[in-house]
Amino acid sequence: MSSQEIKRKLIENTKILIQKHATVTIKDIADASYVNIAAVNYHFGSKEKLMKIVIEEVLGELKRFVTEQVINVHDGKTTEEKLEKMMNYIYNFSLENVGLLNYLFLSSEIQSESSSMLIDNFFADNEFTQLVYKSLAEAMNIHNQKELFAKYILLFSSFCIPLFIQISQMKLHGSMKIEMFMDPEFRQYYIKSIMKMA
Repeated sequence: MSSQEIKRKLIENTKILIQKHATVTIKDIADASYVNIAAVNYHFGSKEKLMKIVIEEVLGELKRFVTEQVINVHDGKTTEEKLEKMMNYIYNFSLENVGLLNYLFLSSEIQSESSSMLIDNFFADNEFTQLVYKSLAEAMNIHNQKELFAKYILLFSSFCIPLFIQISQMKLHGSMKIEMFMDPEFRQYYIKSIMKMA
């Protein structure tokens, strides 16, 4: 197996591990990839550097989906329907990647890098945030930039609530998930309630 194949394997296995666990050790990663701990450090320098790469990749996948499937697609759906589709996807993404998002929001292991990644990906003036703001402005007929940013913060924080509850449950009970958040009927009520508030 080439060096690049080993690196890819380590990244992919780390993604799988942190989908389900609030914390992952370097030994967990090495064991899942059938390599020794030294291999992780050899290829990435440290577990923290590997985690940063994994988080950046997963956030990139999320942003690509939102951009390609919701914002840029012209499928005859209203802007409100597209916004609901985006929110639904992000809601599911949050629940399926709660361990990864724990590292992004709450973990002290990569605290300084994770804060920067969060700002750079979702709050800095970049192509993705510009597209989201444009979509929100069209959906809600908003022309005031401060009001638009307030709506964006409201929507963003609304998805953090289930996420933080899930993370706290994982820390207390391992991989436990709150079934209510997984219930499709509840999810629809929750998203529609957010839409009304926004």
